[in-house]
Amino acid sequence: MFPASLRALLPALLLAAAPLGAQGKPDRGAGYFLSGRLDSAIFFFSAELKANPKDARAKEILGNCLVIKGKDAMREGQYSQARAALSRAEEFFPENRALTMLRLQAELEENAPTPSVPLSTAALLTTAETNAVFECLFGDGTCAQGGRYTVHIVQPGETMAEIAFKYYSDLKQWEKIWGANPQVLNPHRLEKGTKLLIPLP
Repeated sequence: MFPASLRALLPALLLAAAPLGAQGKPDRGAGYFLSGRLDSAIFFFSAELKANPKDARAKEILGNCLVIKGKDAMREGQYSQARAALSRAEEFFPENRALTMLRLQAELEENAPTPSVPLSTAALLTTAETNAVFECLFGDGTCAQGGRYTVHIVQPGETMAEIAFKYYSDLKQWEKIWGANPQVLNPHRLEKGTKLLIPLP
């Protein structure tokens, strides 16, 4: 899902977020996105948006995830999937002419392939969309309000309840941390070095 250059920077980006405080709500969508499970992230944020159509953060993340999915499908020659994802993304970014042109290109390739007119590699880069999602998850802008994260690296013998107390001053908030980390199958058996997303206010 992420370009090789961005995958190399991902650990540093995750560790750059600093702990800030106490509240937040479970958001498995961030864990899905960061673990490369794009379809699961799209499903999660679609449900969030259905539950609350005014959720600007979910709109921003979902729109960018759809663009990433569309561009990935274009690169792989799956033009009907690309067209569907990009068409849906246009609902979130109606002013984005480049997105409209990309959708039209996918539609053209699907209906009348033109091998003599290859699509520019630059048009299929997903760095801007990936950065926009990171900004929503870790940034200080309006998109991140009410949904920021920090990253916690599990120390030997540490429990999720202890981690919850460290960030929320409440042992019972461990479920909030588990909800944001779908990669953790058993919250009572944490391995040293595991990176956990901690929802922040």
